[in-house]
Amino acid sequence: MKKQFLMGLAVAAAASMLCGFDSAETIDSLGEKMSAAEADLQSMSMTMDINIDAALNMSDGTNTSNMPVTAAGSLGIDYTLDPIAMKMDGSIDVAALSEGQTTPVESYMVTDEDGTMTMYVKDPVSGSWAAQSDPGGINIKSLMDTASGQSVSFSELAEWGLNFELAPEAADVNGTECYMLSCAIDSATLDTIMQKTSEMTGQDLTADENVSLVLSMLDGIVLNMEYYVDASTYLPVKMHLDLNDSDLSAINTLIGQLMGSALGENAASTTVELVLNDTSFDVTIGYNTVDEIVIPDEVLAAPNADTVATPAA
Repeated sequence: MKKQFLMGLAVAAAASMLCGFDSAETIDSLGEKMSAAEADLQSMSMTMDINIDAALNMSDGTNTSNMPVTAAGSLGIDYTLDPIAMKMDGSIDVAALSEGQTTPVESYMVTDEDGTMTMYVKDPVSGSWAAQSDPGGINIKSLMDTASGQSVSFSELAEWGLNFELAPEAADVNGTECYMLSCAIDSATLDTIMQKTSEMTGQDLTADENVSLVLSMLDGIVLNMEYYVDASTYLPVKMHLDLNDSDLSAINTLIGQLMGSALGENAASTTVELVLNDTSFDVTIGYNTVDEIVIPDEVLAAPNADTVATPAA
C-alpha cells in the first residue's frame, strides 16, 4: 500500500511538471507550444468587455467646464474555422454629459468556396441588414491554411518593435494557472512597423501626409497588452488592453489648435484638455465550444452595399 501511495505521488508530480507552469519556459519555446496547440482548433468564442471613462475639460481662465464621456459594453464573438464564419452581437452604452444612448451591435461574416469574405452588418437605427463582399478578393481560407501550424516567433515580432516579455511567475485567471505575456505598443513601435513595412514594399509610407498626421497624433499613446496563456493547454484564455499610461499632450495640442480656429479672438485665454481616466478592454476566450454558426435567411438576403461601417470592436 505504501509503495502504491509513493508511486501515485510520483505520477502526480510528473503530471504537474508536464501540465503546469514551468518557470524554465522561454518566450520562444512557449510560442512554439502555442502554435502546436492551435493546430487542432475548430472554433472559438470570445467575450469582449469595453470600458471607457474620459472627460473633455475646458477653461477660459475664469470658468471651467467638464464634459464626461463614458462608454461601456460587452460583445460576444463566435468563430468557426471549417467553414470560416463569424457571428458578433452585443451592445455599447455611450454617455456624454447626462445624455446616454445604447447602440446594439450585430454582424456576421462568411466565406464562399473560393475563400472570398462577405460581411453582413445590421444598421443599429433602422434594423436593416447590408452585405459587402471583400473587393480585393482576398482568399481568407488560403491565408488561414498558410498560417496554420507556423510557430509564433516572439523574436521576429521584436524586430517589428513588438517586444513581449514573459512573467517569471504564474498568473491566475479564474482558477486557471497561466503564463502571462506583456507588451507595450507606443510611437516607437509604430515607427518601427512603418519602417519595416516601407522596406518590404519599397514605398515610404510616411511620405503620405495623412499617415504622418495620424502618427503625430499618436505620439505619446501607449497601448498596454497582457496576454494570458493556459499553462496546461498552451491556449490564450484572456487578453487585457488599456491606454492608461498614455501621454495625451500631442492630441491635446491638436485639439487646442482646432478650438483656436473655432474660437478666434477668445482662443488665447481658452485651454482644452482630453483626460482618459480609464480606457480598457478585456477579452476572455474559450475553445471548441461552437458547433455551427447559422445565419438567418433575412441576413443572407440583405442587399449589397458600396460601403458598410465596421462595428466597434
